[in-house]
Amino acid sequence: MAFQSKFQRFSQRLASLLLPLALAAALPGPAQGQSASERAAAAASGLEFRELGPAIMGGRVSDLAVVESDPRIFYVGLGAGGVWKTTNDGMTWDPVFDDQPTASVGAVSVAPSNPNHVWVGTGEPANRQSSPWGVGVFKSTDAGGTWTHV
Repeated sequence: MAFQSKFQRFSQRLASLLLPLALAAALPGPAQGQSASERAAAAASGLEFRELGPAIMGGRVSDLAVVESDPRIFYVGLGAGGVWKTTNDGMTWDPVFDDQPTASVGAVSVAPSNPNHVWVGTGEPANRQSSPWGVGVFKSTDAGGTWTHV
């Protein structure tokens, strides 16, 4: 099962990389003599990169906090990737903890009484080589806009 899952992820990544090239090769070139790489560049020119969130070792999820009054909004704490916030059910993500002295996050919590109050505990209880030690607890009173080391 694990092999099948890895194979599926690999296949999806490979398809996403090769799709623009395949489209460009299939499209007729606007001018005679245009190379396949020129057609690929033309086909890919309309594509834009966007942040989807971390996907490397630092992307290991250590905690999740949902705003109970609006479940489309939630925060994800990552073992070595900071805190990310979504306001649209995870369709897009914004990093909200990048300016802090550590990216190692072990806990995230949203106050049920006020969804603007977000708490982050840095570090992880089972520290690894892939994550640094924490530096304490941080609090935001503006939904992750700014943080105070408490």
